[in-house]
Amino acid sequence: MQIKIDKLTISQKNPLIIPEIGINHNGSLEIAKLMVDAAKRAGAKIIKHQTHIVEDEMSQEAKNVIPGNANISIYEIMEQCALNYKDELALKEYVEKQGLVYLSTPFSRAAANRLEDMGVSAYKIGSGECNNYPLIKHIAQFKKPMIISTGMNSIESIKPTVKILRDYEIPFVLLHTTNLYPTPSHLVRLQAMLELYKEFNCLYGL
Repeated sequence: MQIKIDKLTISQKNPLIIPEIGINHNGSLEIAKLMVDAAKRAGAKIIKHQTHIVEDEMSQEAKNVIPGNANISIYEIMEQCALNYKDELALKEYVEKQGLVYLSTPFSRAAANRLEDMGVSAYKIGSGECNNYPLIKHIAQFKKPMIISTGMNSIESIKPTVKILRDYEIPFVLLHTTNLYPTPSHLVRLQAMLELYKEFNCLYGL
């Protein structure tokens, strides 16, 4: 059991560590490049980003939602952290010039379409989108491998996603994830990876 993402092969005997850039660059292409450099020095073979097109991802109501640790809305925060098309394409090209594979998580159909236009070789699906079945189906039409985080989802809510992937014959990996950073050791639940394997007979990870 294995899947290929660009030049990388993932299997139970050949696991893959994926460094996360996410939105930690705060909307700065230069900071994102520095993070790529650091990941490469640490031995990374792949880099993961997040693709946000805020107007397609959030309703206008999000402009009224202010997180407890901020003084501006979540809409404004994501606007500040998102790279535009030009900068994200430049980041992808920079990653590939370093000999690494570019991977990103789309949070909307428009974001998925951007990544497909850029020619990504696979998609990473976040926990919050694991049960976003219309988005999963939309991305499945691209016929690319998917790595899917399952945090906050039950086995029952994961089943429709897996059915879509198998209906479209999409190679996939399921990740057991806990949405606490850092995760206290007593909440890690490593055994959950084996639960995913037992239920879905697929590659799994953390």
